[in-house]
Amino acid sequence: MSVLLVNPNLMRPPIAPLGLEQIADALEKAGHAPHICDLTFAKEWSAALQEAITSVRPDAIVLTVRNLDDAYFASQDFILEKTTRIIRQCRELSPAPVILGGVGFSIAPAEVLEYTGAAYGIWGDGEEALPALLECLAAKKSPAKVPGIVFRADTGITIADRPALYTRKEAPSRRFFDNARYFHEGGQAGLETKRGCGQRCIYCVEPHAKGGRVRLREPESVVTEVRGLLDQGVDVYHLCDSEFNLPMDHAHAVCAALERAGLGGQIQWYTYAYPHPFSIELARAMARAGCAGINFGVDHVHPDILRRLGRNYGLAELRQTAQACRDAGLALMFDMLLGSPGETRQTLAQAIDAMREIQPDRVGLSCGVRIYPNTPLANMVRKQGPLEKNPHLHGTTHDNDSLLKPIFFVDAGLEGSLHALVTDLVAGDKRFLHADPAQIEGNYNYNDNSVLSNAIRAGARGAYWDILRRMEE
Repeated sequence: MSVLLVNPNLMRPPIAPLGLEQIADALEKAGHAPHICDLTFAKEWSAALQEAITSVRPDAIVLTVRNLDDAYFASQDFILEKTTRIIRQCRELSPAPVILGGVGFSIAPAEVLEYTGAAYGIWGDGEEALPALLECLAAKKSPAKVPGIVFRADTGITIADRPALYTRKEAPSRRFFDNARYFHEGGQAGLETKRGCGQRCIYCVEPHAKGGRVRLREPESVVTEVRGLLDQGVDVYHLCDSEFNLPMDHAHAVCAALERAGLGGQIQWYTYAYPHPFSIELARAMARAGCAGINFGVDHVHPDILRRLGRNYGLAELRQTAQACRDAGLALMFDMLLGSPGETRQTLAQAIDAMREIQPDRVGLSCGVRIYPNTPLANMVRKQGPLEKNPHLHGTTHDNDSLLKPIFFVDAGLEGSLHALVTDLVAGDKRFLHADPAQIEGNYNYNDNSVLSNAIRAGARGAYWDILRRMEE
């Protein structure tokens, strides 16, 4: 079948569609003909889409839904609404079935399919599920047995009982998208060493979207993929793993493979990692393998709040982890999640004071907890009654039972504006990356960030928080 793969992501700086590139690889291996329509760099997306559909005359159109929104209280950009306009035009221009996938879709598969009007979707990994769906469509058979399938039936939207899970055996070719251009304008390339997350943080979509079982890649296949990107002139990466250091032995194995291949001195990479367990031995292994910086999602320091969020570490572990990174020469960022259940003025002050004491290179301050569907936090909020009457909720509280549109939890016990309180506590300290909606120019989010985009065009490379850090040195 002729399959048009559409990347509808219009955000800046641009992020290459890793998942869609892996899907293109899988489709070609399965005997299909993938065609790329990348709207990211189009001068006018509507014209570019029409030209692609007219030229290819596809048998199926596949779109990746990377984000529902920008997960940012200060801007509350509902990205799915823009993606839906693109989906709508696909349906108007072609009789081919529209199939959705991607992490954003997998957060709430049935709800997104209903909202967008698409015909089919793949919840989870698409490398095996999408070719299976195409076979069903070609044979005019029901796709009900396709892993992770979501589709419209006579009785309404039907969804599989679990996501499609795939364990990659070989490195993707990384040749379907213009990775060199994405690197020039986006400053980094995405890379995976595993998929899935076994943690149970109450707000997080990863277990539902990517699977609660971690699937590990062979370290040598990671090396092969890195070499392929190097051949394209791309030498700075950000790992898309939920947590690089879980499990620890696999993290060590990936680092050892990169070091054995002599790549540690040729590349730089950044990653997300869990605050505990983490060791000086792993930090040094990462540094030898080319790691430049780590973003730890620490959320908070107060033990009661950490427990409510589903976290299993404390202040002592955060101190140890920060020291290990400093000893290994790694830049580090701690991401905080403020306003969650149980937050008070006192706990806010405790969190900011602890960050000043630990002194990570940067501290990201997310104010308000985005409530996503299919998370324990969403279940808790639903039990509290109608959204519009819940004093803890901000954002789109009306006509948003699906929780697709931006909606945030801020504990009502704070007795004041969370953003104003945080602004006062930060007191202009540049170490803290915080954006008050009243001072949106302080935005460190990557959604339409002209400061970041200009710095990258001027040659800056790396994780966005680290680019901003280096700009101020």
